[in-house]
Amino acid sequence: MLGYILPEKPELKVREYEMYSGYYCGICKSIGKRYGQIPRFTLSYDSVLLALILGGINSDAETIRTERCIVNPLKKRNIVYDNKAIDYAADLMLILAYFKLKDDFKDEKKITAALGSVLMKSSFKKILKNRSEKCNITKERLTELSILEKDNCDNIDPAAEPFAKLMEEVFDGESIFAEDKENDENVRLAFRKMGYHLGKWIYLIDAFDDIEDNAKNKVYNPLINQFKYDYKSKETIEEFKARIANRVEFNLMCYLAEVAKAYENLNIKKNKGLIENIIYFGLHRKTEEVLGINKSTDEKGE
Repeated sequence: MLGYILPEKPELKVREYEMYSGYYCGICKSIGKRYGQIPRFTLSYDSVLLALILGGINSDAETIRTERCIVNPLKKRNIVYDNKAIDYAADLMLILAYFKLKDDFKDEKKITAALGSVLMKSSFKKILKNRSEKCNITKERLTELSILEKDNCDNIDPAAEPFAKLMEEVFDGESIFAEDKENDENVRLAFRKMGYHLGKWIYLIDAFDDIEDNAKNKVYNPLINQFKYDYKSKETIEEFKARIANRVEFNLMCYLAEVAKAYENLNIKKNKGLIENIIYFGLHRKTEEVLGINKSTDEKGE
């Protein structure tokens, strides 16, 4: 995941923000405890939503300890421990990070990506022993995505499909669902639908966000291909983005509506307010931010 899944902080209660931070720090501690310190540098806030929702279907209270953090040693933080949802989210985040580093080196020859994948190789081997199916599926989906990009796919829907199917698997925490036999298949189906449509949203919003850099560097972007941006024309990047913004916004909002619909089929037993802040406010705010909706509104108001 790419740094788009965040809460709307002004709408969070203090205890909700502390719990959010506790899950984030818990994922970091889980990585450090099981895989060493280097993989902790791949930590992303995106993984918190997955841990929160998977943890939310279980009514057991979290085990919370107050400790200092290596990043901010002067201030003690609440950290969620001994949580299978956190361990699962940490593992899946590392799997995605490892394959992304390998792809970045393969496609763009980034030396930092090559070094990162080498440093993470031993950690990945440990994960592979316990999550071999998830590792294999991730590799397959990213290979499919790479093929579409090399073929210059000019339609956002098929271009986004491999990543959507990947996120469908990421949200299928089979080892956690196995603990709750009641409505097991319905719960898994809801999670998979959430992951699938969230994957569509991530891929599209990232494509829109990267238009300027991709156009400048002549790197593949499905939106540039689909909406026929002509590098030789007088149309500026900003004009191109404005031309396609309504269509992109419509698709993004449809994906978020499907995410919300799938979420509403879950029986969340704890941290509901925090989870709903991310789904109903944070994702929408990020959509507006990337599309420049608030900026346009402010400029008109002036």
